[in-house]
Amino acid sequence: MRGRSLRAALPILVSLAATRLPGASEQFPRGEIVPRVVCSGNGQQSYALYLPAASASGKPLPILYVLDPRKRGVLAAERFQEAAERYGYILASSNNTMSDGPLAPTLEAIRAIWTDTHERFAIDPQRVYLVGFSGTARAACLLAGTSGGQIAGVIGCGAGFPDATTAKKDLPFLFFGAVGNTDFNYREMRDLDRTLAGLGVTRRLAVFDGPHGWPPVPVCTRAVEWMELRTMQKGARPRDDAFASRVLEREMADAAAREAAGKLGEALDRYREIAADFDGLADVSPARAAGDRLASDPRSAKQKKQQESLEQREDVQRAELAAKLMEDLRSDDPLPPLRVSADLKLTALKRRAESDPDEAQRLSAKRLLAALSVQTSFYLPREYLEHRDARRARLCAAVAAEISPERAGLVWYNFACLQAQAGDKKSAVATLREAVEKGFHDANLMESDPDLDALRDDAGYRKILEGLKGAAR
Repeated sequence: MRGRSLRAALPILVSLAATRLPGASEQFPRGEIVPRVVCSGNGQQSYALYLPAASASGKPLPILYVLDPRKRGVLAAERFQEAAERYGYILASSNNTMSDGPLAPTLEAIRAIWTDTHERFAIDPQRVYLVGFSGTARAACLLAGTSGGQIAGVIGCGAGFPDATTAKKDLPFLFFGAVGNTDFNYREMRDLDRTLAGLGVTRRLAVFDGPHGWPPVPVCTRAVEWMELRTMQKGARPRDDAFASRVLEREMADAAAREAAGKLGEALDRYREIAADFDGLADVSPARAAGDRLASDPRSAKQKKQQESLEQREDVQRAELAAKLMEDLRSDDPLPPLRVSADLKLTALKRRAESDPDEAQRLSAKRLLAALSVQTSFYLPREYLEHRDARRARLCAAVAAEISPERAGLVWYNFACLQAQAGDKKSAVATLREAVEKGFHDANLMESDPDLDALRDDAGYRKILEGLKGAAR
């Protein structure tokens, strides 16, 4: 059903590709993010806009369409602003895209900003890219795969393709993935990278330090640089030897640093990636030689085998934890949160995440905790509330608070949002009080969060909000 909905949008994208209102771009400042540009054909849609200061007016420019999963156009645009300025990209970051729900709102947002930007600006049709995080990364891949070649590449952060059938040998777009090393989708992204490599697809995966979230600015910039290199390789933009040499030097230094740190398996992968990324653009013989040297070193093969073994064990543990959690949740006896925590052996898992002497083991444990956390704090309680099972929904949230006691206030706040969306206003207000008691104090978030729109006229909600505002004065 999702694929058919996306295909229905494609004629609109095609028909507007060559349309532009002369001089329209001059109404916007250059070199700064404009927080809200309302789409001319759809007043309900808007986007954060960045026009590079150094670009020539009227010249067709590449464009990044950025799709944040929580309608945070400016926040997402800030991650790619540096790259947009450095490499002359228009940046259009939707204020309306959403994740973890129906695809229609995100599709409407993409269609609206596509239409508006193609009317306003001269866009290079060979350099149009989609950028998504989490659920919007999946939407970006789905749209790019059905766009008839209009999307040159996708930067997918924290998530990959919507399903296994999307990954195919004749993929019509480039793919750059980015994921945190403690992201609950880390294993998915690693497996996707291996799958695409086996299919011969032009792709790259960057792993950064951190949880599920937008990558840091340097990683976002690297993603755009990688797209630029691929564009140069196929002749869609002029060759720039100085640019290629500068990026090559940095990438070689990164690979060498991994090797010096004893991460030989990672260094081997990086040298091989560098040789492919800069082939025909710079001298890659040093990268090839370093890769060959490490490939013949038995220590690198041993490390890669150990990593694969660890990932396999992690997959098994994740499945076992999920099974035990569901077994407890299905129980007709009202189990206390501490009992569920004990069954999940959270204490031992946390200890491993915090103090295991092996870094790989620590990261694996953190990913397992992150997977449990996202299920118990969002997906499972939302599902139970949809089926009017308030007891199990609340038990999930309580377990999530046990997983991350330092974030208990936010856990209960998010649960209140789910209750409000499910139509249980009375319980949502009560849970908001509990969230404040547990440490939630963000009055601005509570006042602006669309998830709480159903509570705006509730006296209890207003009293909590005013209390937070008063405490902040």
